[in-house]
Amino acid sequence: MDLKGLIAEALEHFHISPGEAMEMSLVRYVEELDRWGRRMNLVGLKDIERVCRELLADSFFLHGFIGDRRRLVDVGSGSGILAVPLAILNETLEVLSVDKSLRKVQFQRHVRRTLNLTNLRPVEGRIEAIDPLDADGLVAKAYGTTRAVLAASERHLVTGGLTFVLKGKRREDEIFPGHTLEKSLGYSLPGVARDYRLLVYKKIS
Repeated sequence: MDLKGLIAEALEHFHISPGEAMEMSLVRYVEELDRWGRRMNLVGLKDIERVCRELLADSFFLHGFIGDRRRLVDVGSGSGILAVPLAILNETLEVLSVDKSLRKVQFQRHVRRTLNLTNLRPVEGRIEAIDPLDADGLVAKAYGTTRAVLAASERHLVTGGLTFVLKGKRREDEIFPGHTLEKSLGYSLPGVARDYRLLVYKKIS
């Protein structure tokens, strides 16, 4: 498998031209994910090609919506499959990657050191228990229901902050107090025969 070519294909699909250094950091991250994944379950998929097509590509899709966020929280970040690529592609963005699993946070800390990702901050703990993070963006995939994600974001987002929820095709654009639904967008990933949906909520109070 040509890992670099696979990642380059996904980047090109979403019109991202990161430069050689960033692209190699993405390759190194996936290599480390594969290496550690042989000893522990980090993402639930053993086939690294599927990891790239079904998981890593989601971060490339999200990259186009992050805009000028200054601080982004990834809720239930797991192996950092969203947080790490977003930190690589957005050097001025502070990414706080929150997960309750110590082993997964330890992997992310290893990646942070290996890639010298000074803008990535892995945080061990439950999102509802840690101190407020004063973020203007929050992302979540496979964390739970949309309502659960918005409830988790409540104390960590500043007013006007955006919550990005990645879901399957089925709509789940719930109403939640203090938040308005700004966008509900269907999308697909290269080489994957499934449809997905992005929900974007804005905190208004």
